[in-house]
Amino acid sequence: MKKKFRTALSERCKDFGLTDKALDDLTELGIKSLKDDASDEDITKAVDLLVPYAKAIQGEITRKTRKTTQSAEKPSDGEGKGEGEKSGEEMPEWAKGFQAKLDALEKENATLKAEKTKTERAALIAEKAKKLGIPDYLMKRVSFADDADLDKELADYKQELVTNNLMPKDATSEKGGKDEAMKADAKSWAESLPAL
Repeated sequence: MKKKFRTALSERCKDFGLTDKALDDLTELGIKSLKDDASDEDITKAVDLLVPYAKAIQGEITRKTRKTTQSAEKPSDGEGKGEGEKSGEEMPEWAKGFQAKLDALEKENATLKAEKTKTERAALIAEKAKKLGIPDYLMKRVSFADDADLDKELADYKQELVTNNLMPKDATSEKGGKDEAMKADAKSWAESLPAL
């Protein structure tokens, strides 16, 4: 009886493109309601009851295979792209805003680092010039290369100023010593004044 049922079912569903496993499963379902001594008419009625299920299975198989083949096919030159579908190389729209913000922050960070480096270098030059006794007003328009030896350059600059009589020879850190001596003299003079 099972063999008869399977033959009748496959004859009715031959155009549906069902696999043998699908037909076997439908046969198992169909023969549950039949007795072992079922007539050909009973088998035909049971097969007719299963045909709509076979059509539904065939429809699902067709739908799923179409989805799979459509997703497997890649549109060429951007043709056939639906909404929400992007090629793997393009950045999603939502990420473009983040990328622009990130680029702006990286640029700002690089600018701030350059400014900090420039400020630190200017402070170092001013400190070294002060130690050598070069006045600030003579350093305003002076610049040195980034890879220059600052100690040597400043010493040469000071020597040039002294050579051209733009700065006195004794204008060095000794100036601080002279200031101290003058302050000490002023203090002693102030103490020698009579009290009022």
